[in-house]
Amino acid sequence: MVLLLRNHEIRGLMNLSDYIDAVEDGYREIGVGAGVAFPRENLWIKGDKTEGHRAGHLPQGSKASFKFKGALLPGLGGAGLNAYTAGLPSGLETLMFLFDTNTGALASVMEVLYFDWLKTAAVSALATKYLAPADSSILALFGTGRHARSQLYAIREVAAIKRVQAYSRDADKRRAFCRKMSAELGIAVIPVDSPQAALDNADIVTTITTSPTPVFQGVDLPDKPVHINALGAHYPWVREVDDHTVLGSRIVVDEWQQGLAENGELRIPMEAGLIDESQVAGDLGDLVTGKIPARLPDSKWTLFLSGGTGVEDVSVARRLYDSAIKRGIGTQFAFNQPYEYEL
Repeated sequence: MVLLLRNHEIRGLMNLSDYIDAVEDGYREIGVGAGVAFPRENLWIKGDKTEGHRAGHLPQGSKASFKFKGALLPGLGGAGLNAYTAGLPSGLETLMFLFDTNTGALASVMEVLYFDWLKTAAVSALATKYLAPADSSILALFGTGRHARSQLYAIREVAAIKRVQAYSRDADKRRAFCRKMSAELGIAVIPVDSPQAALDNADIVTTITTSPTPVFQGVDLPDKPVHINALGAHYPWVREVDDHTVLGSRIVVDEWQQGLAENGELRIPMEAGLIDESQVAGDLGDLVTGKIPARLPDSKWTLFLSGGTGVEDVSVARRLYDSAIKRGIGTQFAFNQPYEYEL
């Protein structure tokens, strides 16, 4: 039997700390060499964009895309593929196909948008847990959309944040977001009028925007230990963080192969001859297994680059599946019904 899980059924199956633990388990599988990641592939749908085509930052001549990424995590009993369209009139259509590596059977088909919202937050929280300076309390937040909300909740799971300085381009949305989050979290979430004001005395910086160009200038970062999560850009020709920040940071990516191929924060200065792969300390698998240290004594800035990987999808999906089975959530249906090879 295959379990069908829809977005509304996934809500409540796990809390944020469960998501963070699941992601850490997945990257540990990669770090010890048991797991394998399949980096995201982008298949571009050619044509001219119309009013209904809403994807941004596409290659010239493309109007949308079909994407897929996957992973094999045998220690967690799961393998799977996340496949989705982006930019077409129906919006994101994204599905997860989870296989049980103990039986070989398809275990579940899941809608992904809800769990992706929390999974993305869990990944940055995991990086923050390892890389942020001790006693971090001030967060600079760039972006005030749907993902910004889950980012605040997740980072508060791993750091005692007392103040958030939030910047986005739309002042009305920025103020509304800060009022809402201040009330929900019971901390000071302050709208600020400039990137420089957001960075003032920050210990942690998180960027979760749709901007194709840097959202702050590295010269404005505090001259002290700071950890930066850059999450909004994952095409080689776009970036949220500038060369100054990259050159001055110790860098960790989510997964080595995909991170080096996708992140414009790396690809753009690499193509300009400013850095090479040696600038990247490692990936989350290396970090959680202790293959690389977290902060070094002389590490002023650390930079985590992530666009979302199949490792996270499979590790979270496997844990959601187990929770759903235990609680009787979802709809079961059968494949592999009897048939004959007859014309």
